[in-house]
Amino acid sequence: MEEKSILNIIQKVKQGETQAFNEIILLYEKQVFNLAFRIIKNREDAEEVAQDSFVKAYRRMKSFKGNSKFSTWLYRITYNNSLNKISANKRLGFSEELDDDKLDSSINNHGMKDLLDAERKDFIQKALTKMSPQENTLLTLYYQNECELKEIEEITGINRNTVKVQLHRARKRLEGHLQQMLKYEIESIR
Repeated sequence: MEEKSILNIIQKVKQGETQAFNEIILLYEKQVFNLAFRIIKNREDAEEVAQDSFVKAYRRMKSFKGNSKFSTWLYRITYNNSLNKISANKRLGFSEELDDDKLDSSINNHGMKDLLDAERKDFIQKALTKMSPQENTLLTLYYQNECELKEIEEITGINRNTVKVQLHRARKRLEGHLQQMLKYEIESIR
């Protein structure tokens, strides 16, 4: 959807049409959840953070001035909520538990291509779990949410040049994790 259409929806919400906010949720729920999940690495916490992010965005809608894209503003809220959740979990003594069954690896029965795509996606997701929350955030924002470097800078508060360097390093680390996992997979079938 074009930014102009999104701004029209936002205007409706600001004028008190609360149902219009449902359109925003439908447009961004997957991206918001994925960003939170990549940072937190726990499905239940990510769902909670995503929900909290939408509630916070709704409550703060009047403060959105349109200086940046709405998605940038919403991802910034999600990013901050995710970091706060990690801090809260650490204070409470929760560790990051990662359950492979919780990874989004739904496989449907539409043939070998779908099976291979699902396996490839699962393989990449497992490699991503070995990376830091910041690396996951940068990769998710850049590749999955298709944010530009300027938007990532606004969302994370990290200088654009630093984002470039960290993205490069994150890609290299992801490549290393994938190669290591692939090596293990090959050795296991020998």
